[in-house]
Amino acid sequence: MNKQQKTGKKIRSLDEVLQSYRDLINGSEMFSNLKETLSQHKDEIHSIRCLAIGSFTQDFPAKYQIALLLELIAYLQSNENTIQVSIYDPVFNGSDLEYLVKNYPKWETKYEVDKEVFNSNSTLFFLPHAPLDLTEQVLQTEKPKFFLANNIIQHTDRYTKGELNEKYPLLSKLVHLVESKSETAQPQEVAVSASKDGFEAFVPKRKRKQKSKYKLIEKVIDFDSIQSTFTQCTITTTFEEGKLLRDKPWVNSFSDLAMHII
Repeated sequence: MNKQQKTGKKIRSLDEVLQSYRDLINGSEMFSNLKETLSQHKDEIHSIRCLAIGSFTQDFPAKYQIALLLELIAYLQSNENTIQVSIYDPVFNGSDLEYLVKNYPKWETKYEVDKEVFNSNSTLFFLPHAPLDLTEQVLQTEKPKFFLANNIIQHTDRYTKGELNEKYPLLSKLVHLVESKSETAQPQEVAVSASKDGFEAFVPKRKRKQKSKYKLIEKVIDFDSIQSTFTQCTITTTFEEGKLLRDKPWVNSFSDLAMHII
């Protein structure tokens, strides 16, 4: 008696699994949010570059990530716009590559690609779980404009500004641009807040001094001296601060995903 007969469950093929994941993604609020964000750039995007996806024949998160990639292609593609695809991860095994060659023979599966086909201004870069060193490298060599990847604010918050600048200068500049724009857009915080009953809360002068006494003094960084082709970065969606990503069937496949326009 085989395993299927013992459990009474049908063993699904990879195609069936991916299609079921695509259906879940397609009907999700997360994907509706992403489509709305991409809609104003739909005519500009002619290719997708997918890196750091993992082994989708073995790993659960990677299966959902490639399912999202397939849904993105279906959304962006039209009779007038054929989407070119590049997908690469050094962890791809023989089964991953065999599946891609058999099912998507026109996809590029090497790290090096034709920069004219995968032009930085017309390519959606999809890096679902890229480490910071790869993100820095892509920013340096490929200069993406449309960047669907880990939220650069959340993904770098374990570093001080000085540490981040020292290790990943381009990322530190991007974070600075996003935060500067956010600070400009938001009103200044009022020092004395109002209580629920409408009366202002009194904060003793001594307490205010004590609170600020141990404030961390960050290193002053000359971000203008960091050479880059970008001068702006906007995070167009964080999927409602991650609410549309958490506690879903895909678990942590898209845990820190955000859409950046650089």
